[in-house]
Amino acid sequence: MGSTDNTVLKDMIIFMILYGVAAQIICLFIPGDHLRMSAGLWIGVVGGIGMAVHMKRSLDEALILGEEGAKKYMQRSYMVRYLTVVVVFFAASYFKIANVLTLVAGIMGLKLSAYLQPAMHGLLEKFRKSK
Repeated sequence: MGSTDNTVLKDMIIFMILYGVAAQIICLFIPGDHLRMSAGLWIGVVGGIGMAVHMKRSLDEALILGEEGAKKYMQRSYMVRYLTVVVVFFAASYFKIANVLTLVAGIMGLKLSAYLQPAMHGLLEKFRKSK
């Protein structure tokens, strides 16, 4: 497997954890089953982190393959991530172990971290240099 710089992945993971903490604080003010809300949120955050790591590894592997092989490999990797999310959603809903809405909110941390990674990277670099 190829190896690339993990800076972007680390920044995204840090952002997703911070996002989870902020969302957890907001959940405390929402009336309802806080245990299931928290479970959904953190299952979503951990799922988002897992998806980010899987995407990075998939991209590293695809860079080694030829054009046609890379295309098939990335399609297969996408389906694995997609089906995993669907299974987690159905399990959380069926077994009532987590609030599905907060599960969605947790997974959306992946989207936010991807969009805000450049800004987050700048802030983290300033923080690292100040130490």
